[in-house]
Amino acid sequence: MKIGDIKNKKIARKYSNALLETSIDKNVSSKVYEDLIFVCETINSNEQLQEIFYSPIVSQTDKTEIIEKLFAVHIEKVTLDFLLLLIEANRTDALCEVLNQYELSYNEKNNIVKPVIISAIELNENQKNKIVEKLQNKMTKTIVPEYQINPDIIGGLIIEIDDKTVDCSLKTKFENMQKQLTKGNRYGND
Repeated sequence: MKIGDIKNKKIARKYSNALLETSIDKNVSSKVYEDLIFVCETINSNEQLQEIFYSPIVSQTDKTEIIEKLFAVHIEKVTLDFLLLLIEANRTDALCEVLNQYELSYNEKNNIVKPVIISAIELNENQKNKIVEKLQNKMTKTIVPEYQINPDIIGGLIIEIDDKTVDCSLKTKFENMQKQLTKGNRYGND
């Protein structure tokens, strides 16, 4: 990680914490979260808008005018005021990292976990519900899963939650068995 990235994360964390506190006080934290996603996706899906919003050359006045015209009627006043604050502070480059930090804090405050559940084949709704139910019972948190398919795992599941991985795939089990068998042969155990 570059020093600039670390600095940007620290700045984004400060901004996101302040935004989350304000949005909780005004009882709009969920809507602000949705707004941030909407704004980031809108800006990042349009090259011209990216150039304007992230450019240090474009004046604050022009950026403010464009952001107000584009978003004022679609987002909470708290979110709009925050965007204008980023423009005023010349920190528009931190917007998407603010969203990342906001999401982390928002999920933590709301007891939400977003695991990635990887399977070899598409899971049916019943299977998905059972997995979510087991995770919710074990973690006592609200589970908002993302499902991925990776045929290379052969069967079973891999569940990634934050920085932890639970690998119950057949591929890993086969690899572990193979290691054990080759380990046994090295020591003369047939």
